[in-house]
Parts: sequence; structure tokens; C-alpha cells
Amino acid sequence: MLGRWLEQCRAYTQVDYCTWAMVRICLDVLIRYKDIKGLEFIGLGAERHKARMSKEYQNEDELVSGIDREVLEESILQWYGRLDGVAERWILSLPDTHMDIGKLSSGARSFLKEDEWNMLQPLEQQGLNEATLCILSNAFTSAEFITLRTAESILRRWYEKKTGIKIERERWGDVLNWLNNKYPKRSEKPKELSLLDYLKNRRNEIDHPEAISNPEEATATFLNVIRVCKAVKDFLLS
Repeated sequence: MLGRWLEQCRAYTQVDYCTWAMVRICLDVLIRYKDIKGLEFIGLGAERHKARMSKEYQNEDELVSGIDREVLEESILQWYGRLDGVAERWILSLPDTHMDIGKLSSGARSFLKEDEWNMLQPLEQQGLNEATLCILSNAFTSAEFITLRTAESILRRWYEKKTGIKIERERWGDVLNWLNNKYPKRSEKPKELSLLDYLKNRRNEIDHPEAISNPEEATATFLNVIRVCKAVKDFLLS
């Protein structure tokens, strides 16, 4: 996919009838790579080109000058050169998941709206990003573990803000147990805790050394924690 868009953009720079719309569409796609580890230089470079050129070209049908096409082509050739070095560190992986590979490759942020993502603390963002990498690498037990640990952090913050009571326990699983004891009846659980039983049960399952998660379990847990993020967003941002 990346190679296709790089080559498409380069092909546009080599024709006289190259409009701003043709270049802009390619740059918009390449900008997405600024959030992909190891390929940030392409996304950031494309972003700089778009910012510069959008000031000069106001009309979508306006032809891009030869100088601007040369400058952009030179950048693309430099990106290709850097890609050779990056590719030497890549490991081929065939993800055993039904989730959108493109979204997973872009990190957990692609599953959340901007305000939902910004609601998370840096370590929570990192945890969910690591979970997407684990799913892509077929490390499903690790994906579930770190996803559930992130859920504990989010729900801890939700509970402490809601009640003013600080949860002192720090061990794995303690937060889920604490919340389950505080709201033992399903009918009394706040809507933000509608998935608490599922999360607690999954935590108990993978707490055993012999337990190995499968793709379906890792996917379900990740998506359920994404739902938790969406459920608590308004309250944590208020």
C-alpha cells in the first residue's frame, strides 16, 4: 500500500499535466504514516509538503509547477532510500486476526475519536498501542494482558473521580476485584461498568500460567476495552 502511493505520487511529479488535486490526494494518504512506528519520516515529510504547497495552490485544478514537482520527487526518492534501511529491520508477520490490519498498523488511536484518545493518559495510550502490535504479531496472551491492565488504569481513574475515594491496591487484577465488590449486583452497576464482569472473567482466565489466549479472545477483549474508553470519556473529561 505504501509503495503504491509513493509510486503514484512520483508518477504524478513526472507529467506536465499534474494538478494540485492529484498531488494533494497522495499527500493526504502518506501523511497517515506519521503515526506508524518507523515510517514517521514519510508522514511528517508529506505533511510539510502539503502545508507549503497548499499556500501556493488554491484551486484543485491548478497545475503544479515544474520546480515544485522536482522538489517533491526528490523527497520521494530520499524516502525510498531511507525505507531500504528501515526494511532491513522488518520481520514478516501474517496476523491471524479478522480485525482491520490497516487500523491495527496505525495503532489504537485509529479505533477512537480524537477526544476519546486524548482522554487517555500517556501510559494508557502506550498500553493500547502495544496491544495492537501484539495482535499483529499473534502474541494474543500478551495483547489481552496489557489491554486488561490498561482497562484497570482507566477504570481506576473513573472510580476515583466518581467517588473521591483513592484505590490503594496496585497488584494485577485488584482494581477489577475492587470494583466488582463495590458493585456486586449487575442491576446496580453504572453503565460505565457494563463490561466489568467480562473483563474480570478474562483477567481470571489469563491469570493462570497454562492459559493461552486465542485470536478471538484477544480481539474481543481489545474491542471491549475500546468500548470502555468510549463509555467513560464524557465523565473523565468533565
